[in-house]
This record gives sequence, C-alpha cells and structure tokens, in this order.
Amino acid sequence: MQIDVVILGAAITIVSFNLLLVSLLSFWKYRNIKLMLTSIIFFLFLIKGVMLSLSLFYEQLVPLQSMLYLWVFDLVILVLLYITSLKR
Repeated sequence: MQIDVVILGAAITIVSFNLLLVSLLSFWKYRNIKLMLTSIIFFLFLIKGVMLSLSLFYEQLVPLQSMLYLWVFDLVILVLLYITSLKR
C-alpha cells in the first residue's frame, strides 16, 4: 500500500467532514435550502471518503474501489451540485 494514497484518502475525508460541519452551521443559521443541499453533498463525499479509506485497510473491501455504485454515487453528487448552483 502506498503511503500517499492513505494520506490523500485521509485528507479528503477530513476536508469533507470539515466542510460538512461548516455547511450545517450555515444552514442552521440561515435556513436556506441551497445550504441544506450543500450539506447533503458534503455528507455524501464524507461517506465516500470513509468507504474508500476503509477499503485501503481491509482487504475484504478492496472491490469497493472499482464498484459501479461509487460511480453512481459521484453522479448523484454532481447532479446535486448542479441543482444547488442553479439560480432562480
């Protein structure tokens, strides 16, 4: 296992967790639906980061790295980002 892959996976997971916290606090303060969608997006990134990080340490989860549903997961995240960026 390459150490740079582990560091990158951990960094993505930590950054997505921090962004999730910031977006949740912003949503709590302003009650804006776009901020709620942004929080959902960062939560999905956090889930994906945790799954990929776990797959680095548990051999049973290695197939997660190339599974089709992770590509679908990315597609859902991108669609939510697009919906969030739309203006009225």
